[in-house]
This record gives sequence, structure tokens and C-alpha cells, in this order.
Amino acid sequence: MNESVNIVAIVSKLLDSEKYKEALSIPYDEEHIENFKENCWEIVSVIIKKIDGDTLTIKPSLYAACEQLLSIILERSTPEEALLVFIEQIELAKNDAQFSVSLTPLQQVLKKLSGKRGRSLEWCFNSIRTYIEGISIPDLNLEEKECLLLDSIPNFRRITKIYSMLPLFYDPFIDEIMKSSTDNTKAKEIVSVFLISLLVFRTQHRFILPLSSVNIRNIQGTVKDYNHSEVRTDIKIASVVTENEDHQYEQNVKDVILERALEFVSQTGWSVESLSAGAKSAGYPTITHGLFPNGGGDLIHYFNIKCNQQLAEQMKLWPQEDLKGGSKVPAKFIENAIVTRLLMIKPYKSTWPKAMAIQTLPNNVPNGLATLLSLVDDICYHSGDRSVDFNWYIRRVGLAGIYKAAELFYLTDNSQENNATRSFVSSRIRDAQVIQGALNLNPVTAAPQTLTAAFVTAKNILGINTLK
Repeated sequence: MNESVNIVAIVSKLLDSEKYKEALSIPYDEEHIENFKENCWEIVSVIIKKIDGDTLTIKPSLYAACEQLLSIILERSTPEEALLVFIEQIELAKNDAQFSVSLTPLQQVLKKLSGKRGRSLEWCFNSIRTYIEGISIPDLNLEEKECLLLDSIPNFRRITKIYSMLPLFYDPFIDEIMKSSTDNTKAKEIVSVFLISLLVFRTQHRFILPLSSVNIRNIQGTVKDYNHSEVRTDIKIASVVTENEDHQYEQNVKDVILERALEFVSQTGWSVESLSAGAKSAGYPTITHGLFPNGGGDLIHYFNIKCNQQLAEQMKLWPQEDLKGGSKVPAKFIENAIVTRLLMIKPYKSTWPKAMAIQTLPNNVPNGLATLLSLVDDICYHSGDRSVDFNWYIRRVGLAGIYKAAELFYLTDNSQENNATRSFVSSRIRDAQVIQGALNLNPVTAAPQTLTAAFVTAKNILGINTLK
């Protein structure tokens, strides 16, 4: 054996000269076996650097030779050393092709380290996540179908392609974990954290991956035992069949976390801390709060929707004999509806002033207005209002103003059974009936003033009136 021979340079030159057979024979050449083995990690670095973004398309033979050389090196090295080397290559990858060509040997190494599966997976997933997060995605604030325009952004296409690679990498380990009869809680938690982090990254950048990409259909965590910081979870992971199913599952995960988060509002308010505690309580990693870009605003929005739905269900069961008056709207019905809805705030009354302030933030105003309008529309509908004229708008804007005023009053009401709030609501409804009567007597003259009042009320509801 000639130790002075630079085996790394020889392999590199053979690959550059397209002498792939000669390059593949080096590891088996008696003259170079030991030299090759001693310098194999340097050779790995040289091989991966040969891979460019278009190598697989333009030089498929080079790509195949590089893959075979990496596989040979794996066969002749210890898995512990190989693990660290290929994790480093993932982190140092200059392009997605280098990232991709490093995944296969990394997977092969992990399969050999079955006794150290948890920690090894964690290192690998951390490197993969770091690489993905290093790809910048511009914040274009696109909505709904506008998100389809993201496909024209190169880095978005890169993310999509990388996500499509990942199932081939982690699927064998998920299958192994799910089929194992031994206690592998740590490995389950590591896989769960990794997959949810992918979901969080996707949600934060508001892009939807095509069906060919990795989509998480079910990452179901069930808390079986909680001892200090240790949470034992069972997870079930499968691929999505359709994008709708993936979206529905994602929404279900959010709803579970939001519902649990409400239990912590009295302690940590309408905040990210409550969302993190809710995620942990539901058996998900605390980083799952990243699914909620508006933080506490999303938690308040969920609470409002939930309360509106509960009120609508209750109103369906209320007596209907007084609701047959065409355009006539029973005052008592509306009074009961408003008070019932206000009392739903009672468990969070001490924190609700902060919630109202959060709803006036620009990114939360649309959701706040939508739930308010949904509330007043439900009340009007179930109270018998079927009007389709100008009164439809006046009633709803007026009722929205009454509700927001009553909401502020309720927060300072310490009377027995909140009788003061009920009296306040009743008085405001009577005032509204007087105004309605005036409109009916002289609608043409009153219309401009009414529209102005409605506009001012809407501004007050949105919290955008300027203080003079």
C-alpha cells in the first residue's frame, strides 16, 4: 500500500473525468482499501460537493456513482461515526440535491442504530428542520386562492419538493415505532414534535402543499400519565388521502388545543402561554402554539364562535308563540338573548377587558367583527326578523351597538344575579324601539342621520374611533 497516494484527490479526479467504473473500483482495490477506509469521511464530503441542483437530470451517471460510493462507505464504517458525518452534511448542504443525496445514507445509518433510536432520530430531525427553516419564504400576506401564486416563488417550490422527500425518510421509523411492543415513548414524542413542527412551519407561511407532498392526517396524542415534566403519549401517524382531510384534521387539532387552552385563561390570560399549556394538556408539544399566528386573538375568536353556537342552539328551544309578527321583533326575546350571551363570559369576566383590547388590534378586527355580526344576525333571525328592506341593516347595526355597550356595562356590574345588566339591556332596547318608530314615521328625513349614526356605531364596534 502506498500511503503517500492522495486517495481523496484520486476519487475526485475520476468522478470529474466521468470514469465512474474506475471510481467505484477504488474501494475494492487491494492497493487502496486501507487508505480509502482511513479517508472515507473526507471522501464523503468530496462526493456530496459534486452534486448540483441539476446533476440528477444532466449527469445521472455521476449521481448514481456518488450514491453507490456513499453506500460502500457506509458498509465499511461504524454507524456512530457515519451518523455524525451525514448529519453534518445535511447541515452543510449547499443545495437541495446535496440535502437529498444525504438523506438515504442517513436513513441507512439510523436503521443500524436501533438501540439508540430516540436520540439518533432527534439529532437527524433537528438537522432537517434547521435546513428547512433556513429557506426564506417572503411574507406576502396572501389569502385563500391567492396562495396559489406562491407556486411561482422558487423557494416555495423548494419547500414543496423537500416536503415530498421526507415521508420516504421517516416512514420506516414511524412504522417501526407503531408496531413495536416495547416502551418507546421518547421516540414517539420525538417523531410527534418533528411532524408538528413541519405543520407549524407550513401554517406560519400560509402555503398548502400538493397531494404529492407530506401531509399529516393524524398525529393523535393521548395523555396516559403525567408526572412532573414527563408526558406519556400515544401517537398515530398516517398519510393524507386528500387535502380536505388534511385541512379538517388540522382544524380538529386546533380546536382540541383551543378548548384545552380555555382552562388556563384564568391563570395566564388570553395569551400564547395559555395556548402552550392547552397544547401540552392535549398531549401535543408546546411548540404547537405556532399553529395560531394571532396568538391570544385566535383563542378569543374560538371562544366567541363557541358561545355564539351555544346561544343559537338555545334560542331554537325558546318559546316561539310571540315570533309570528312579520317584521315585529319581540323585545323580551332579544333581551334574554343578549343577557344569556353576556353571561357566557362569566368564567372569564376578570380577563375579558384584556380580551376586548386584543380584539381591537388590526389583525384581530376582522374576526371580532365577523363573530359580532354573526351573533346579532342569529338573534334577529331566531327572534322572528325576516325583513329584507332597509330595516334589516338598521336592526343589526343597532343591536350590535347595544350588545357592545351592554358588554362594557356587564364588566362593572356587581349586582345580584346581574339584574343591573338586564335592566341596562332592557332600557337600550326601548330606546332602539323609539328610534325605530321615528324611522317608520318619516323614513326619508331620518335616513341620512340614521346612516351617520350607523357608521359611527360601526366605528365604535371596531374600536377605531379617535379620542379627541
